[in-house]
Parts: sequence; structure tokens; C-alpha cells
Amino acid sequence: MAGKRSLLVAALMEAAAYPEQTSKVDHIETHVSHLFLTDQHVYKVKKPVDFGFLDFTTLRKRYYYCRAEVALNRRLSPDVYLGVSRITRQGGGYPVDGSGRPVEYAVKMRRLPAERALDALLQRNAVAAEDMQRIARKVAAFHGRAATGPSITRLGGLAATRRNVEDKLSADGAVRGRGVGARGIRRPGRV
Repeated sequence: MAGKRSLLVAALMEAAAYPEQTSKVDHIETHVSHLFLTDQHVYKVKKPVDFGFLDFTTLRKRYYYCRAEVALNRRLSPDVYLGVSRITRQGGGYPVDGSGRPVEYAVKMRRLPAERALDALLQRNAVAAEDMQRIARKVAAFHGRAATGPSITRLGGLAATRRNVEDKLSADGAVRGRGVGARGIRRPGRV
């Protein structure tokens, strides 16, 4: 699989792989994704990884989670999250939105100007308190409209969070004895 993945990444670095004309393709790799930035769009390809809290190990799962990501993020950024693109195999290449059977999927987003990213604005002291308050109000309103109930509390409450953190800490022998440790997890406001 690693060889095929390397071929796919190399192919998606080529401008000819994309349906829109682009002068170049930039690549950003995270622990869960490969992002390919064209002049106008960003294509996010999920890696076939399983970290327990996420499982992208099959094409079907990656397709499902691409669709879920678009559905979730369109609620806050409808003009950014454009849909899910199919990546097919044709000849020696992997065209995005090509014909044929998909071999991979990508979240397709509108590329935003790098100089308007929050980290770039903060470096230039171009973020006012009012900007942060506006963002906080929008996020709080979004969460206020989100479904609540027993399943949300069970999956996202303090007990579930504690269990997840303790599981991760105990599973990774490399961090055992260092860092916060399970005893360092406390309810906010407690010492």
C-alpha cells in the first residue's frame, strides 16, 4: 500500500492531475492527510490510518469521512467546502474528477489567501479583540444549536474524555512516566 500511496502523492503533485488549470501544486502533509494546493483549490486526501479515535483504513471509510467533513464544515463555511472529488486511475496518472472507478477521494475546498490565515494576521498584529469575539460568538452559537442529549454527554463528557486520555497515555509506553499523566487530569477549577 505504501508504494501505491507514494505513486498517488507523486501524481497529485502534477498540475495535469487537476480539472482546473494551475501554475503549480503545493503539498502539505499532516498525520492524517495529504493536502494538495492548486492556485484555486485545496484537495485533502485522507491517509489510510487508524488511530483508534479515527479509522480511515479503507476506501469506503475515507469516502464516508470526506462526505462527513464536508457536511459538517459547510455549516460554518459553505463557500469554502465545495464537495468530495473522485480520484481515478487512468494510464500512468491519477486525475482528480476523472472518469472511471475511484481509487481515492478528496475533500475539495476553495483555497483561501495565506496572508489572511489567523497565524499570519497574528504575526502582523492585525487581529483585534472584536475579531476574536466575533469568531467566538459564531462558534458558540454553532455549538448552542448542535444536538444535545445523552449520547453527546456520553461521548464528549468529562468521563469519556478522561477515559480517552488515560487509554492513550497507557497505550504509549514512550510517554509513560513523563508529561501530565493520568493523575494530572482534573475537572476545571480543581488543583
